[in-house]
Amino acid sequence: MNTQYDINFTFLSHKGFDTTTLDGLQKALFWLKTADADDLMYGDGTGDSFDILVGEMRRPMLIESVEKAIREADLS
Repeated sequence: MNTQYDINFTFLSHKGFDTTTLDGLQKALFWLKTADADDLMYGDGTGDSFDILVGEMRRPMLIESVEKAIREADLS
């Protein structure tokens, strides 16, 4: 069974980030904090107001997952 954590990392991998390295996680975190909300969905941004709304709702969950992975990487 996939967790939300797994789903978030599948999404980030789909967007081209290497979530298995600290460098890749840091790049993903920067992108998540600065990306247009429309880009936080699968596929290309369309400017659709619903996609933008959902992208903004996804942003904190994605950031939380990446920050947790970075903290765990720093501890090891």
